[in-house]
Amino acid sequence: MINKSIYNLSFIVRASKVNKTGKAPIEVLITLGDERVVFSTGKLVALESWNKDKQCVRGVNPEAVSLNEYLKNMRVRIYDEELKLVKHGFAVTATLLRDALLNKVELIKEETILGIYRKHNELQFKQIGMGVSKGTYANSKHGLNLLEKFINDTYNRDDVFLRELNRDFIEEFRIWLLTEHHLSHNGAVKYLALLKKVVNRAVANNKMSFNPFATYRLERQTVSPDFLTEEELRKIINFNSPLPRLEQTRDMFLFACYTGLSYIDVKTLKPEHLERDKQGRMWIKKHRVKTGVLSRIPLLPSAKMLLDKYAGNETLMPIFSPKDINLFLKDIAILCNIDKRITYHTARHTFASTVTLANNVSLIVVSKMLGHSNVRMTEHYAKLVDTCIGEEMDKLMNTYTAE
Repeated sequence: MINKSIYNLSFIVRASKVNKTGKAPIEVLITLGDERVVFSTGKLVALESWNKDKQCVRGVNPEAVSLNEYLKNMRVRIYDEELKLVKHGFAVTATLLRDALLNKVELIKEETILGIYRKHNELQFKQIGMGVSKGTYANSKHGLNLLEKFINDTYNRDDVFLRELNRDFIEEFRIWLLTEHHLSHNGAVKYLALLKKVVNRAVANNKMSFNPFATYRLERQTVSPDFLTEEELRKIINFNSPLPRLEQTRDMFLFACYTGLSYIDVKTLKPEHLERDKQGRMWIKKHRVKTGVLSRIPLLPSAKMLLDKYAGNETLMPIFSPKDINLFLKDIAILCNIDKRITYHTARHTFASTVTLANNVSLIVVSKMLGHSNVRMTEHYAKLVDTCIGEEMDKLMNTYTAE
């Protein structure tokens, strides 16, 4: 049997604190013995709308109903916090009740979604370079910032308790990402997946008894990555410019087309990543920065020529910022009459499709060179190649017909 404390709880509105709009803060007064504690509910009410005797807001308009529901819930929460304190052996005081309500009593402190998200990011930060890339951490950090803004915009609160998470919260976050933050469907799914990862960790650590993602499906839309056709790749190979920035951008892009390396992997490429085997072949053997998976890539003669061209420089290949190189690639595409949006990552897609799979290199071999953790990640490139071949053959359907 739990011995509850005898305390008095009331809501008060102070006319002396009325603001310019005629509203004053609703405060909580807890009295227990000789101790009195007063703190704000965070809500405001017009003086003429406050019923002092019944300690509620007059009227049945939406604002009055919402405020009264809030105050009712606060009474219930204070009662619940008192039970927690007693169960943990605390001698309940008015101050302790207030602190428990404000989630300041460590022993009974409730976990919040932003709190566990921050802990997740702190652990991830410590693992940068040990299986976690700076890009992965940056995504998690941005995901936390988006969630903070969503909670503030939607609920006008600084945080949300784990017990408050439900399917509606997830769906509202998804809609907010699409409408208020203007993300694409897959962009929204990306940050929902990050939130799911954090929630799954909380469930695994017994901080939540229910997983709101259990019945919520995250489905990415299939997006075909752009890659250069053989003809478009030849145009860039044959492109020449007197401007060093465009020449170096072309070379850096082509090197990725010949090796399949991502921007960060080219940027971090060092002489020790180059090996020669017993047959005299030159290889790039490098763990991907993003995943840590080993890429093993035989160096094509064209790629070797580019490395030789820049031998003696501080880096094996010229390095521009991602923003600059994509801007320069846009100029190159225009000058080459390529009607396609080209980014540096297009080179990796081109290596997977046009350079290797379209030339009968097996799916397994391409997967190993790309540093994919499994072949399934490589399969969509094969589908792209089939689609491209099919579209090209469609153009011939009416060419060789019997007359």
